[in-house]
Amino acid sequence: MRALFSLYDNRYAVTFAADLQQMGWEIVCTEETFSVLEKAKIPAISIEAFTGISENYNIPPTLHPKIEHALTGNDPASRIDLVFDIPYPLTVGSDIGGVTLLALAIKGGKISVLTNADMIEVVKELKEKGIIGDKLREALISKTNVFIAQ
Repeated sequence: MRALFSLYDNRYAVTFAADLQQMGWEIVCTEETFSVLEKAKIPAISIEAFTGISENYNIPPTLHPKIEHALTGNDPASRIDLVFDIPYPLTVGSDIGGVTLLALAIKGGKISVLTNADMIEVVKELKEKGIIGDKLREALISKTNVFIAQ
């Protein structure tokens, strides 16, 4: 299982990454979150390493076609199963990359999480049941759709 972290608010990134890793998850993350996890000695893969692209194309690296494939496809070697994305606020700018990640997660039937509070519930359910139940999954999809529609 693999999770992609793209977080404007990194306060709990270490906690959530450590929890997921203890359950066997691999963490892929954007540059800022990668730095936070690296300092905490939490193994992670940068999005640049995951996509194999280090050039700057003046677009968010989360918009790379390999990320779309990982979120909408089912190839176990490249699949991303959960997107934990806390987009930055509109006062900072338009977070097209974050919104796109969340939309692709829903399209691909993956888990979409956009708040720390929801991530607490996701981790709790994974620890207790080993899976995300339909009720929580539907609540996450609903919240994500409302956010995307704004």
